[in-house]
Amino acid sequence: MNYLPSFRLTTLAMALLLGWYSIATLFAEISTPKVRTYSFDLGPQNQELDVSPFSDWASQAAPFRADLLANMAFAHSGPVIGLFNAQTSQQKVARRERALSLARHSLSDAPHAADVWLLLAALQRNQASGKSATAEALKMSYLTAPGNASLFPARLLILSDPGMISDPDLRDLGRGDIRIILTRRPDLKPAITRAYQSAGAETKKYLQEVVKSFDEGFAASLL
Repeated sequence: MNYLPSFRLTTLAMALLLGWYSIATLFAEISTPKVRTYSFDLGPQNQELDVSPFSDWASQAAPFRADLLANMAFAHSGPVIGLFNAQTSQQKVARRERALSLARHSLSDAPHAADVWLLLAALQRNQASGKSATAEALKMSYLTAPGNASLFPARLLILSDPGMISDPDLRDLGRGDIRIILTRRPDLKPAITRAYQSAGAETKKYLQEVVKSFDEGFAASLL
C-alpha cells in the first residue's frame, strides 16, 4: 500500500498550521500593547490605552502565548481598576469581564506570573462576591514573587481593602513587603502612606503596628 500521498498531505497540513501560527504570533507580538506595570493608584500606568479589535484577535490567535494574553488583560483593565475607578457603565463591565477572562487564560498557561495574579485580584476587588477570590489571587501574587518590589504598592493597596487582613496569611505576607520597603526600599514609602490613607480603622491599626516595629518615626508620620 502506498502511504506517500497521505504522508505528503499530513506534512503539508502541519506546515500550513505552523506557518499560520508563526504569522499569528508575529502579528500578536507587534500589535499587543505592553503595559504590565502598576501605578501607586493601582491602575496600569497607561489607563487610556486604546485596544483595537485586531490586537484582541491577534492575542487570541496565539493561544499558547500566556505573555501576550496577559498584556491584553492589562490593556483591557486600564479604565476599570484603580483607586479612583469603579465600574459604572456597561462598556466598563464588559472590559472588566474581558480582562478577567484573559487573565485567567494566561494564568492557566503561566501560573508563575505574579503580576497577572495581582491583576486578577484587582479586577475582582469591587465585585460583590469577590472578597474570597481577591484574597486568594493576592496570596498567589505574594507567593509567586515575594520580593518583586514593583508589585509592592498595588499589593499593599489591595491588602488595605476591608476584610483582607482578617486572613492570617495575608497579614504575614503584607508584613514582608512593608519590612522590605522600610529596610531596603525607602523610595516606596509613599505606597505605605497611600494604603494607610485608603484603609479602614482595623487595617490602619495593623499597618501602624507593623510599621512601628521597623520605623517608629515613619509610623508617627502616618497619623
